[in-house]
Formats: sequence, C-alpha cells, structure tokens
Amino acid sequence: MIISVIGLGLIGGSMALDLREKGIAKKIIGVDKSGSNSSEAIQLGIVDEICDLQMAVELADIVIVAVPVDATVLLLPQILSAIKKKTAVMDVGSTKQFIIESVKVHPNRRYFVPSHPMSGTENSGPKAAIKNLFNNKVAIICDKENSFDWAVERVEQVYRAFNAR
Repeated sequence: MIISVIGLGLIGGSMALDLREKGIAKKIIGVDKSGSNSSEAIQLGIVDEICDLQMAVELADIVIVAVPVDATVLLLPQILSAIKKKTAVMDVGSTKQFIIESVKVHPNRRYFVPSHPMSGTENSGPKAAIKNLFNNKVAIICDKENSFDWAVERVEQVYRAFNAR
C-alpha cells in the first residue's frame, strides 16, 4: 500500500515508522508545511519521499491527517476532493466535532474515518517520532456509521498492526 502522511511530527512520524516496520506500507509519502520537518523526515527514514498535498493524496491508498485540529478542518475538504476511489482517509486529532462538521456534506465523506489514538509524548517534530508509540494504547474510531465499511476496516487494520486496543 502507498500511505501518505500529512504532518510529520510525533504522531504522523511514529505512525509512518510503524507502518513501514509492520509491512503495511510499501511506500510512505510525507507532506509537511515545514521544509525542515520534511528534510528531517527524509533523513531519519520516516518517509520515502516528500510531495505536495495534491500529489500525495492522488497517489495514496490511505491518507493519514496528523496535523492540529484547526489545520485538519481546513485541509480535510481539500483532501477528500482530491482522493481517488478506494482511498481511505483518517485523522488522528484529539477532538472530533469540528472535524466531522467540516466534511459532513462533502460528497466523499464516506471515505473518511475519524479516529483518535490515545498516545503521545510532550515532544514534537520528526525527531520525536518513535516506534511502537501506539502499542497497547487505545485507539478510538468515531462516527463509523457514516464511513464506508471497507474504509473503516482499512483504518482498523492500521491500528491492529500497531497492537492498539
């Protein structure tokens, strides 16, 4: 699978590391507004390449949105407008109301699976990414009745690979 990670900090970077180690991703594409984060993520082997948002979304089988909630609200409609059919989109934000509302009537809403892994540290940026961050941690999938079953299954596959509960 090709997985695009939008936001290469602690959560996005840690997910990318585990997706590679667990064999879920054959290629990981990164997107980050910070050029230094993008360079670090390449140097640390977190991602295979950096692309702009449009290209990263078009190429992906799964898009992981790992940016702050206010940025997710702005980016998610753009992402859903650019995806190909059979691409699952997940977020990892800590709150859901504004995120879900931002795409409630989007024609591609059913490709989106809101989720929240209950894990983290006080550190940020690509250097903060660590393997097994989600091991035995709770991951919550929200509002799944409004997502395609196959998209929910794909997101659940990611969390199962992380050994999340």
